[in-house]
Amino acid sequence: MYDVREYLTKNYASNVTVEFEQVVEEDEKVWLYDNYERIMNTTEVSDQEKTKALQLLVRAEQMELFLQKRFATHKRYSSEGSEALVVALNALIAEASTGDAGIDSAVLGMPHRGRLATLVVLNDYPMRNLLYKVAGNNDMPVELKERIDDIPTHIAVSNSKKFDTATGSLKSQNKKVSFTMVHNPSHLES
Repeated sequence: MYDVREYLTKNYASNVTVEFEQVVEEDEKVWLYDNYERIMNTTEVSDQEKTKALQLLVRAEQMELFLQKRFATHKRYSSEGSEALVVALNALIAEASTGDAGIDSAVLGMPHRGRLATLVVLNDYPMRNLLYKVAGNNDMPVELKERIDDIPTHIAVSNSKKFDTATGSLKSQNKKVSFTMVHNPSHLES
């Protein structure tokens, strides 16, 4: 027997839920709900995928905790509460880079909130470089008379690597992706 309550609880009141009511077009809204339910009812998350997601979450959270303790007064727009963004971006890029038709580059423009964790955890920006900037050091050479440097949350970086959602060996069909995070110009300059 089909239990509507069990179906709705599983899909909309368990660990994951969605909200599509803000979508105006009814056809689009139905498409979103149908595809969400299809994915929820057919996709099993492996232990390796869960482990990879946990590793990314822990790295992002530990980095934020370290920065909070070490640089308590530095404005850094932490990802606190939105660490799952790193996992979601990793999954999106991994999925998009799968197979022959997969992407080989991705460009991300994002706001300040969570940017530092994304730089370090997902785009492999060296933590020592970030700490150098957060400590107030200037990347511009002293010889320059007008040394205008920017803040850490505006850093741009590009890296090439394989993205995967599972721990252990990378899926052979995943391409190497050139992942670029563009500069985040200050809204004050706009």
